[in-house]
Amino acid sequence: MALQTSGQISLDDLHVEAGGTSGTQCSMNDSDIRGLVSAAANSQMTFSSFYGASSAWTATMTVGSFINQFFGYSPSFSMGSMTDLTVDNLGNAPILDLYHNAGTNLNLVFSANVPNSGWSTLTIGSTVFSRASASYIYQFGQTFYTWTPVSNPFGSSGTKTITIA
Repeated sequence: MALQTSGQISLDDLHVEAGGTSGTQCSMNDSDIRGLVSAAANSQMTFSSFYGASSAWTATMTVGSFINQFFGYSPSFSMGSMTDLTVDNLGNAPILDLYHNAGTNLNLVFSANVPNSGWSTLTIGSTVFSRASASYIYQFGQTFYTWTPVSNPFGSSGTKTITIA
């Protein structure tokens, strides 16, 4: 959730938006809090500069498809694309794959070690997936999140907004 766009904002509000626990110690100079507004260490900030700030990462995906043809035929595919593949709210983790396969599984793969914490939801269009509902595996330098069974949240064409928060 983004912070409010007007009114009073507390340091605790900033801390919670940045992924911290309410009521625990923090400072304006903490890197996660500064990251909400892309501020450098020890820079001057005002609480009002945080209006509307969000720790959520958002990108736009152009939906693609993949059709594997057997028996000597070449595969036909359109892989789709995303406007941003580096999830800054997860330590600049690079997304390797985001796809729905075989009509059953939704897969999110990072080409880095992404701890099974620090975010709570993956939203594709208007469909929300809980991180806690996914299976989690880190192996061979890649992190895999898999939700099953799920219907295809992408559809067959067009664009979708992807958010990790």
